[in-house]
Amino acid sequence: MSLVLLTGITGFLAAHVLDALLAHPAGYRVRGTLRSLSKKDALLARLAPADRERVELVVVEDTASSDLTEALQGVEYVAHVASPYQLNVQDAERDLLKPAIEGTLNVLRHAARTPSVRRIALTSSFAAVTDFSKGGPNRPGYTYTPEDWNPSTYEDAVKAGGEGAFAYSASKKLAEKAAFDFIEQEKPQFELASFCPPMIYGQTLQPGVTKSNLNTSSKTIYGLLTNAEKVPDNRLPLFCHARDVADAHANYFAVQDVPKTRRYLLCSPEPYTWELAVGLLAQDPALEPRLPKNYKDVAHTDAESLKAKYARLDTSLAQKELGLQFCGFKQTLDESVQSLLELEKGADW
Repeated sequence: MSLVLLTGITGFLAAHVLDALLAHPAGYRVRGTLRSLSKKDALLARLAPADRERVELVVVEDTASSDLTEALQGVEYVAHVASPYQLNVQDAERDLLKPAIEGTLNVLRHAARTPSVRRIALTSSFAAVTDFSKGGPNRPGYTYTPEDWNPSTYEDAVKAGGEGAFAYSASKKLAEKAAFDFIEQEKPQFELASFCPPMIYGQTLQPGVTKSNLNTSSKTIYGLLTNAEKVPDNRLPLFCHARDVADAHANYFAVQDVPKTRRYLLCSPEPYTWELAVGLLAQDPALEPRLPKNYKDVAHTDAESLKAKYARLDTSLAQKELGLQFCGFKQTLDESVQSLLELEKGADW
């Protein structure tokens, strides 16, 4: 079995990547990095006994600065998922830009010194693709392709400060660009693909989850079930199921004859709004009393009618080369909500 290094194995998306790797016909073994072993038991507890035998854990205190030589020993593939996701920070350079860029380059530099490494999957984001100056996702009729790049610079992000999504988006673009530049300049032995999804939703699988530490996307969905005053504003109407993002990573390691570098856009063909979401949730009598108080006053459009309002992503490469078929919004929402309701029953919630 080929060994895959999975960075940040205790994260929301990384939990899905772990499941995809363990379920893949290629039969991968997984070595996961984590900051400490405090979540080790909880991480392994949800796995079947046979799968636990294929997972090992290694402490990496800081992906951006730690020595990864031991973590990469014998590794054939790397899924670099770990990266800071914060939309409001005190210092954009310290908290977002440097960790994202140096975290990526540190992995690549160490991988280049590890002959066994053949391929690296880098988790990027639609944030690295979109152009906010032209409306971002709010560009009816426009299709983003792998040739599109967020035009923001390092200086732009520092100047804008740490509030809002601007600096985060710039950090994803700059980290991804740094990775491709590394391949072009250093010409390492491995191949590299980046994966650019918009908002990621799905089951909350990662260990140690409580209401107070929910990841951003799960927290927003759970917020629909807390009888809030109003339906939240729509920031990004494009999404991808976490399982689809995870399958993209796992499938990339198994496909044959890929180019030295590749950029995959990942996205469901169905846009969404929170008005659509609460309309769907209201169909369940048990959930209806928990919805935002003004949910009956908003327009409950359907996913099909929303397509003409927003930009699209060209996901043809992911469909053709990685065999992906993207999950729709209702299924994604239902699975997200059901996992949160199960977590809600826990004593530590």
